[in-house]
This record gives sequence, structure tokens and C-alpha cells, in this order.
Amino acid sequence: MSKVKTEILGPAISDFLKYEATPLTRVAIAASQGTKAGTFVNWNFRGSLKLLALTDEADGKVIVQPYNCIINLDQCSDSVIRAGASKSSSDVMEQLNKDGDPYGIVYFVNRKVNSRDDDL
Repeated sequence: MSKVKTEILGPAISDFLKYEATPLTRVAIAASQGTKAGTFVNWNFRGSLKLLALTDEADGKVIVQPYNCIINLDQCSDSVIRAGASKSSSDVMEQLNKDGDPYGIVYFVNRKVNSRDDDL
């Protein structure tokens, strides 16, 4: 009898990206080895503002959408969401949306994000 190996696929781009003006503005940016989809990464052109990785790292790069999009953070933990904000704030989602607003990025999550370092 042969052994069956079950593999579970990771999140797809559409799990995070709910709307984008055009996929032509997606960018492959450098990321550290092992970066997973759904984590925030730095992009040199944005200074301290971070973007959500839409794909797992491959060949040292991840795909991000830096302009005009709506991003669902339901699959991200509270600590990942807090890490994406440029400043500590009592309302993490409000800070993330302030960061993304000049670039047309709207973030949403269908739960209350804990603003402290301990996940409930």
C-alpha cells in the first residue's frame, strides 16, 4: 500500500486582494527568505510604510499591490496586522488605513484587532 501525502495549499492572492484598479501595477519586491503571504514587507519606495505580501517568497521576491486596492486582512493574525502599521495606535486599522490612503489602499478585517501585543 502506498502512502498518500496530503498537501494543503497556502492562501491565494484573491484571499487578500478583494479589488484592484489594475493588476498591471502589481510589483515583485525583495523579501527575506521564507516570507509568507499575508505578512507585511518593506518597500524602499515607501520609506517606513509597509505593504502586504500577496504571495510566498520565491527567488527572494514577493508580489505586492502598492496602489488603488482593497485588502482583506482576515487571514492575518493581530500581531501581523499591528506590525504593518507605521505607528502604534489604539486603533490599528485606522492607522493602517491612514498609511495606505495616499496610495489608494484600503485595509479591512471582519473582527476587532487587539491593539496590545497579546493576542486574545
